[in-house]
Amino acid sequence: MQKILTLRICGDGFKKLVTEGCSHRYREAKPFWESRLFEKDGTPKKFDVVHIVNGYKATSPTAVMEYRGILGIEEFNGKECFKLGLGKILEIKNYTL
Repeated sequence: MQKILTLRICGDGFKKLVTEGCSHRYREAKPFWESRLFEKDGTPKKFDVVHIVNGYKATSPTAVMEYRGILGIEEFNGKECFKLGLGKILEIKNYTL
């Protein structure tokens, strides 16, 4: 069974991701994301793919992408964030270019 990491983004961000591609996404380095990205012993969780979803509905546009792991912690928009590596887009669901 595939292990999936789900990330939500806004409409313009999704359109840009699908048309121009993206090699990474940032998520704030706080307990919420630490619990989703790391095991209790502190090792990074292993995910097979990332589902980047534009919204919260079951029919929301979704890009299925390769997951390249946690690339580090960087400052982004004035906040410490996890930099998550993304590979190529494998599938796009519920979205027309």
